[in-house]
Amino acid sequence: MNNPGKIQKFYRRMLWSFGLLALAMSIISVSLVHQYGATRPILRDDSQGRNHAEKIHDRTVYLTQGELTAAFLTHAIAILSMAIFVGILMKSRFKNLGQQS
Repeated sequence: MNNPGKIQKFYRRMLWSFGLLALAMSIISVSLVHQYGATRPILRDDSQGRNHAEKIHDRTVYLTQGELTAAFLTHAIAILSMAIFVGILMKSRFKNLGQQS
């Protein structure tokens, strides 16, 4: 059978991994959006492919498809890693409750 100590170490490693990933991706995502809001043009420029209007802090800036994709993916990875982190945390807590009774 499985050793409870090994399972607990596994959950602890997974929690740390996804927790750090969630923290890192959240910081990257927020800093990326702040950078885009501060440095991207406020006028549409189809010749450069800046045709995606995004409102960042009461300012509308125009992003390229690549910039928009990068912002979306960093947000998505941050949210997904947070959800996995909470799921593993809940599963490990409920598993520990079952072992105590």
